[in-house]
Amino acid sequence: MNRLFGTSKQEPPKQQPPPPQNPQQPKVIDLTEQQKRSEAKVKELTEQIQELDKQISEQYYKAKNSKGVQQTTAKSRAVMLLKRKKMLEQQLGQMLNNQMTLDQVAFTKENIQNTLEMAQAMQQVVAVQKEAFKEIDMDKLDDIMDDMEDMKFETDYMNEMMNRNYGCDIDESELDREMAEIESDMNYNAFQPQQQQQQASYQSLMGQKQVFNPQIN
Repeated sequence: MNRLFGTSKQEPPKQQPPPPQNPQQPKVIDLTEQQKRSEAKVKELTEQIQELDKQISEQYYKAKNSKGVQQTTAKSRAVMLLKRKKMLEQQLGQMLNNQMTLDQVAFTKENIQNTLEMAQAMQQVVAVQKEAFKEIDMDKLDDIMDDMEDMKFETDYMNEMMNRNYGCDIDESELDREMAEIESDMNYNAFQPQQQQQQASYQSLMGQKQVFNPQIN
């Protein structure tokens, strides 16, 4: 039967597509580590140049104080050392430029990070303030302010009443007349005892005269 009618062809299994490959993430450069490496390289080149200066100085004095083959050999070594020194100085200059660039990049990165942190802090503060404002009933706050204004008005009015002057108006001319009268009374009272004393002295003197000079009737 299979030969007469044939059999259905079985479809080959579908191949699953390969999973997408994640693109390789760029490697994050550690600026701090890079700065340390640059500083170490600058220090190393500086020490090498200082050592070459010593060797060049030695070969120079040898060339000055020798003759013939020794002088030629010393000059050749001094020249080779000088060329190597120039090459190291050029490399040192490049490293110093790179180090300055790294410092600028690190400074910019630090400023950006500080700005981001400040923005996040401000965002959090604003969110907290918004939540705090939700807890405030503006109508109640308005009523409180009205009450405080009323209390201030009443307090000012009370202070005005306490400090009110209940004294009568004084006539300056009348006051001057009263003062003159008081002064006159004081002068009179001061004069009376003196007058009485003089009168008593006079009476005493007259009595003594009558004792020593009796009248004969």
